[in-house]
Amino acid sequence: MNRVARLSSVLRLTVTALAWLILLATIPFLIWVVLYGKADLSDGVNAPVSSLPLLPVVLFVALYALRSLLMVVALFSLRRILIHFGHGQFFTRNCVIVFRQIGLQLVMLATVDVLTPVITALALWLTEPRFDASDIWILLTDLPFMPLVGGLFALIMAHVLGQAADLAEDAALTV
Repeated sequence: MNRVARLSSVLRLTVTALAWLILLATIPFLIWVVLYGKADLSDGVNAPVSSLPLLPVVLFVALYALRSLLMVVALFSLRRILIHFGHGQFFTRNCVIVFRQIGLQLVMLATVDVLTPVITALALWLTEPRFDASDIWILLTDLPFMPLVGGLFALIMAHVLGQAADLAEDAALTV
């Protein structure tokens, strides 16, 4: 029991530090992208992000900020589960609720991850004449942290958490 409490406290600190790191690093990263980043519009055409029309840039920045916010919310929800585990409350209704909340947050994160390149590509297609829609695969895989892979990972984790919530709920009913 003491090992679980100690591990839980270490993981709580790690999760908290990671959440704050994401929160604090997102704004400077997005400012750097807008000021110094280059967008791959088509084969051999790289344009500074600051020279692009406002719509795709604002959409990308807003969706990326939303993605970071959802990651932070999910991490703080994970921290709540670790607090329950640290107090020896493994199979309570609160744990089940938090498992399900994290699962929903990860589904929202996956949705934002998948929609970010699609919406950005549509905005570029509508507003930027140099954008070549046939070269869309570069946009889908070249954005920071490859959003399609991140979305797939978030969906897998949401499924795993759903299964964990079902098991915890079954255990809560039998305890």
